[in-house]
Amino acid sequence: MNTCIAIDDEFSALELLTDYIAEQPQLKLLKTYTNPLVALATIEKSVNPIDIVFLDIQMPEMNGLELAKRIKNKVKKLVFTTAYASYAINSYELDADDFLLKPISTTRFKQTTQKLLSMLNPVIHQNAKEFILVKSTVQRNQFIKLNIAEIIAVEAQERSTKIFTKTGSTSSNSSLSEILGLLDSEIGFSQVHRSFIIAEKQIKILERSYIILNNDLKIPIGRKYAGFYDVMSNKN
Repeated sequence: MNTCIAIDDEFSALELLTDYIAEQPQLKLLKTYTNPLVALATIEKSVNPIDIVFLDIQMPEMNGLELAKRIKNKVKKLVFTTAYASYAINSYELDADDFLLKPISTTRFKQTTQKLLSMLNPVIHQNAKEFILVKSTVQRNQFIKLNIAEIIAVEAQERSTKIFTKTGSTSSNSSLSEILGLLDSEIGFSQVHRSFIIAEKQIKILERSYIILNNDLKIPIGRKYAGFYDVMSNKN
Protein backbone atom coordinates (compact mmCIF):
# COMPACT_ATOMS: atom_id res chain seq x y z
CA MET A 1 0.00 0.00 0.00
CA ASN A 2 1.29 3.45 -0.93
CA THR A 3 1.15 6.36 1.49
CA CYS A 4 -0.21 9.78 0.62
CA ILE A 5 -0.88 13.18 2.17
CA ALA A 6 -3.22 15.96 1.01
CA ILE A 7 -2.52 19.63 1.69
CA ASP A 8 -5.13 22.31 0.93
CA ASP A 9 -6.46 25.29 2.88
CA GLU A 10 -10.02 24.49 1.76
CA PHE A 11 -11.85 21.85 3.80
CA SER A 12 -14.15 21.00 0.88
CA ALA A 13 -11.16 20.22 -1.34
CA LEU A 14 -9.66 17.95 1.31
CA GLU A 15 -12.97 16.16 1.80
CA LEU A 16 -13.18 15.45 -1.93
CA LEU A 17 -9.60 14.16 -2.06
CA THR A 18 -10.25 12.02 1.02
CA ASP A 19 -13.25 10.42 -0.69
CA TYR A 20 -11.33 9.80 -3.91
CA ILE A 21 -8.37 8.29 -2.07
CA ALA A 22 -10.68 6.00 -0.11
CA GLU A 23 -11.83 4.52 -3.43
CA GLN A 24 -8.26 3.49 -4.30
CA PRO A 25 -7.36 0.31 -2.36
CA GLN A 26 -3.64 0.79 -3.04
CA LEU A 27 -3.58 4.21 -1.35
CA LYS A 28 -3.33 4.89 2.37
CA LEU A 29 -4.11 8.46 3.45
CA LEU A 30 -1.82 9.31 6.35
CA LYS A 31 -3.19 12.78 7.07
CA THR A 32 -4.70 15.93 5.58
CA TYR A 33 -3.49 19.45 6.33
CA THR A 34 -5.03 22.89 5.94
CA ASN A 35 -1.90 24.63 7.25
CA PRO A 36 1.14 24.28 4.96
CA LEU A 37 3.58 25.10 7.78
CA VAL A 38 2.25 22.26 9.93
CA ALA A 39 2.48 19.94 6.93
CA LEU A 40 6.07 21.03 6.30
CA ALA A 41 7.10 20.34 9.89
CA THR A 42 5.52 16.89 9.83
CA ILE A 43 6.97 15.86 6.48
CA GLU A 44 10.46 17.06 7.41
CA LYS A 45 10.35 14.85 10.52
CA SER A 46 9.13 11.82 8.59
CA VAL A 47 11.59 8.92 8.60
CA ASN A 48 10.16 7.33 5.47
CA PRO A 49 9.41 9.29 2.28
CA ILE A 50 5.78 9.93 1.41
CA ASP A 51 4.77 8.12 -1.78
CA ILE A 52 2.32 10.75 -3.09
CA VAL A 53 1.55 14.29 -1.92
CA PHE A 54 -1.46 16.17 -3.29
CA LEU A 55 -0.62 19.84 -2.89
CA ASP A 56 -2.71 22.96 -3.44
CA ILE A 57 -0.85 25.95 -4.87
CA GLN A 58 -2.71 28.98 -3.52
CA MET A 59 -2.48 28.86 0.29
CA PRO A 60 -1.84 31.45 3.03
CA GLU A 61 1.51 31.66 4.86
CA MET A 62 3.29 29.50 2.27
CA ASN A 63 2.13 28.69 -1.25
CA GLY A 64 2.34 25.22 -2.71
CA LEU A 65 5.22 26.01 -5.06
CA GLU A 66 7.43 27.12 -2.16
CA LEU A 67 6.35 24.17 -0.01
CA ALA A 68 7.18 21.78 -2.86
CA LYS A 69 10.77 23.05 -2.92
CA ARG A 70 11.09 22.33 0.79
CA ILE A 71 9.69 18.79 0.74
CA LYS A 72 10.83 17.46 -2.66
CA ASN A 73 13.51 15.25 -1.07
CA LYS A 74 10.92 13.68 1.24
CA VAL A 75 8.33 12.92 -1.43
CA LYS A 76 8.39 10.33 -4.22
CA LYS A 77 5.53 11.71 -6.33
CA LEU A 78 4.09 15.23 -6.24
CA VAL A 79 0.72 16.28 -7.67
CA PHE A 80 -0.35 19.92 -7.69
CA THR A 81 -4.03 20.84 -7.37
CA THR A 82 -5.39 24.27 -8.27
CA ALA A 83 -8.29 26.08 -9.90
CA TYR A 84 -5.93 28.01 -12.17
CA ALA A 85 -4.46 26.35 -15.26
CA SER A 86 -1.90 29.16 -15.54
CA TYR A 87 0.01 27.64 -12.63
CA ALA A 88 0.82 24.51 -14.63
CA ILE A 89 3.99 25.94 -16.15
CA ASN A 90 5.47 27.03 -12.81
CA SER A 91 4.52 23.78 -11.14
CA TYR A 92 6.38 21.65 -13.66
CA GLU A 93 9.56 23.64 -13.13
CA LEU A 94 9.64 21.68 -9.87
CA ASP A 95 9.31 18.36 -11.72
CA ALA A 96 5.77 17.76 -10.53
CA ASP A 97 4.44 14.38 -11.60
CA ASP A 98 0.99 15.66 -12.51
CA PHE A 99 -1.35 18.62 -12.26
CA LEU A 100 -5.03 18.34 -11.29
CA LEU A 101 -7.26 21.26 -12.24
CA LYS A 102 -10.16 21.96 -9.88
CA PRO A 103 -12.91 20.91 -9.78
CA ILE A 104 -11.20 17.52 -9.89
CA SER A 105 -13.28 14.78 -11.48
CA THR A 106 -13.14 11.22 -10.18
CA THR A 107 -12.07 10.02 -13.64
CA ARG A 108 -9.16 12.45 -13.82
CA PHE A 109 -8.09 11.61 -10.26
CA LYS A 110 -8.19 7.89 -10.96
CA GLN A 111 -6.19 8.34 -14.14
CA THR A 112 -3.49 10.25 -12.27
CA THR A 113 -3.25 7.89 -9.31
CA GLN A 114 -3.17 4.77 -11.46
CA LYS A 115 -0.33 6.22 -13.50
CA LEU A 116 1.64 7.14 -10.38
CA LEU A 117 1.00 3.75 -8.81
CA SER A 118 2.27 2.03 -11.93
CA MET A 119 5.51 3.98 -11.58
CA LEU A 120 5.80 3.34 -7.86
CA ASN A 121 5.00 -0.35 -8.22
CA PRO A 122 6.26 -1.45 -11.65
CA VAL A 123 6.17 -5.14 -10.71
CA ILE A 124 2.37 -4.98 -10.79
CA HIS A 125 2.48 -4.56 -14.54
CA GLN A 126 4.83 -7.38 -15.44
CA ASN A 127 1.86 -9.51 -16.40
CA ALA A 128 -0.32 -6.72 -17.74
CA LYS A 129 -3.24 -7.81 -19.88
CA GLU A 130 -2.82 -7.74 -23.65
CA PHE A 131 -6.46 -7.33 -24.67
CA ILE A 132 -9.64 -5.54 -23.64
CA LEU A 133 -13.26 -6.33 -24.48
CA VAL A 134 -15.52 -3.45 -25.54
CA LYS A 135 -19.23 -3.47 -26.31
CA SER A 136 -20.21 -4.00 -29.93
CA THR A 137 -22.52 -1.59 -31.77
CA VAL A 138 -23.87 -4.42 -33.91
CA GLN A 139 -25.54 -6.67 -31.37
CA ARG A 140 -26.46 -6.39 -27.71
CA ASN A 141 -24.35 -8.52 -25.34
CA GLN A 142 -21.70 -8.86 -28.04
CA PHE A 143 -18.12 -7.73 -27.36
CA ILE A 144 -15.15 -6.85 -29.54
CA LYS A 145 -11.66 -8.02 -28.54
CA LEU A 146 -8.96 -5.36 -29.02
CA ASN A 147 -5.20 -5.68 -28.70
CA ILE A 148 -4.08 -2.92 -26.33
CA ALA A 149 -0.78 -2.49 -28.17
CA GLU A 150 -2.74 -1.65 -31.35
CA ILE A 151 -4.82 1.16 -29.80
CA ILE A 152 -3.84 4.69 -30.84
CA ALA A 153 -6.73 6.75 -29.46
CA VAL A 154 -10.35 6.62 -28.31
CA GLU A 155 -12.90 9.32 -29.17
CA ALA A 156 -16.29 9.85 -27.52
CA GLN A 157 -18.89 10.54 -30.21
CA GLU A 158 -22.59 11.38 -29.98
CA ARG A 159 -23.94 7.85 -29.51
CA SER A 160 -20.84 5.67 -29.42
CA THR A 161 -17.08 5.74 -29.11
CA LYS A 162 -14.59 5.42 -31.94
CA ILE A 163 -11.42 3.45 -31.26
CA PHE A 164 -8.51 4.21 -33.57
CA THR A 165 -6.01 1.39 -34.08
CA LYS A 166 -2.91 0.85 -36.18
CA THR A 167 -5.01 -0.90 -38.81
CA GLY A 168 -8.05 1.38 -38.87
CA SER A 169 -10.90 2.08 -36.47
CA THR A 170 -13.90 0.45 -34.85
CA SER A 171 -17.02 1.72 -33.08
CA SER A 172 -18.16 0.62 -29.64
CA ASN A 173 -21.13 1.16 -27.32
CA SER A 174 -18.75 1.26 -24.35
CA SER A 175 -18.50 4.80 -22.99
CA LEU A 176 -15.23 6.72 -22.88
CA SER A 177 -15.11 6.37 -19.10
CA GLU A 178 -15.71 2.61 -19.35
CA ILE A 179 -12.84 2.23 -21.79
CA LEU A 180 -10.61 4.42 -19.63
CA GLY A 181 -11.43 2.08 -16.76
CA LEU A 182 -10.21 -0.84 -18.86
CA LEU A 183 -7.01 0.95 -19.83
CA ASP A 184 -6.15 2.86 -16.65
CA SER A 185 -4.05 0.03 -15.22
CA GLU A 186 -1.97 -0.02 -18.38
CA ILE A 187 1.09 2.20 -18.62
CA GLY A 188 0.93 4.88 -21.29
CA PHE A 189 -2.74 5.81 -21.78
CA SER A 190 -3.96 9.30 -20.85
CA GLN A 191 -7.17 11.26 -21.17
CA VAL A 192 -6.25 14.64 -22.66
CA HIS A 193 -9.72 16.01 -23.41
CA ARG A 194 -13.25 15.23 -22.28
CA SER A 195 -13.70 13.38 -25.58
CA PHE A 196 -10.29 11.76 -26.09
CA ILE A 197 -7.95 9.14 -24.63
CA ILE A 198 -4.58 8.69 -26.33
CA ALA A 199 -1.71 6.21 -26.26
CA GLU A 200 1.32 8.27 -25.24
CA LYS A 201 3.73 6.17 -27.32
CA GLN A 202 1.70 7.11 -30.43
CA ILE A 203 2.40 10.85 -30.10
CA LYS A 204 4.16 12.24 -33.16
CA ILE A 205 3.90 15.98 -32.39
CA LEU A 206 3.19 17.53 -28.99
CA GLU A 207 2.10 21.15 -28.63
CA ARG A 208 0.67 22.89 -25.59
CA SER A 209 -2.84 23.01 -27.07
CA TYR A 210 -2.93 19.90 -29.26
CA ILE A 211 -1.36 16.54 -30.14
CA ILE A 212 -0.79 14.88 -33.49
CA LEU A 213 -0.62 11.09 -33.36
CA ASN A 214 1.19 8.65 -35.63
CA ASN A 215 -1.98 8.17 -37.69
CA ASP A 216 -2.03 11.98 -38.24
CA LEU A 217 -5.07 12.41 -36.00
CA LYS A 218 -4.99 15.89 -34.41
CA ILE A 219 -6.41 15.97 -30.89
CA PRO A 220 -6.98 19.08 -28.73
CA ILE A 221 -5.71 19.19 -25.14
CA GLY A 222 -8.61 20.24 -22.91
CA ARG A 223 -8.35 22.94 -20.25
CA LYS A 224 -8.72 20.42 -17.42
CA TYR A 225 -5.81 18.45 -18.85
CA ALA A 226 -3.50 21.43 -19.41
CA GLY A 227 -0.75 19.84 -17.33
CA PHE A 228 -0.39 16.92 -19.76
CA TYR A 229 1.99 18.88 -22.00
CA ASP A 230 4.35 19.56 -19.11
CA VAL A 231 4.22 15.98 -17.83
CA MET A 232 5.17 14.63 -21.24
CA SER A 233 7.83 17.25 -22.01
CA ASN A 234 9.50 16.57 -18.65
CA LYS A 235 9.81 12.87 -19.49
CA ASN A 236 12.44 13.66 -22.10
